Amino acid sequence: MSFQADATEPHASEILHIGAHVIALEEPDTFVLRAVGDVSGEEVTGFLDAFERFVEGRRRGYLAIDLARVGHVTPEARRVSGIRQLPPAYAGLVLFGGSFQQQLVVRLAAMAGWYLRGRALGKPRPAVVAHESDARAWLAERRAEADAR
Repeated sequence: MSFQADATEPHASEILHIGAHVIALEEPDTFVLRAVGDVSGEEVTGFLDAFERFVEGRRRGYLAIDLARVGHVTPEARRVSGIRQLPPAYAGLVLFGGSFQQQLVVRLAAMAGWYLRGRALGKPRPAVVAHESDARAWLAERRAEADAR
């Protein structure tokens, strides 16, 4: 994992690179993953480790995943993402971009995970939206709801 500045992420306070993938850490609570190419189990472990470090000491943390340039997600990557427990500060997931087919598959997988674990933990239903602007609107709504509680 490397840490370096990246002018393409204007909202980021910090940029991480895991393989070809880019993670933008945005204050106060958003972890944006831009998947680039194939995704391995080792990389998913790196993403989740980075998310845990990001939310440590925070009231909440949101995951936003850009599917526009994702490649093949290996079976090991799917296994790791399915069994790994998210930290208590995890507050929601929104996925955006990608093709209609990618969005459909991701929507089904995300909803299955939510029904199996997230719903029981009181976490919001994951969202799959077409554009980053829609994802940011979803995040703003979740943030406002959390602040109102």
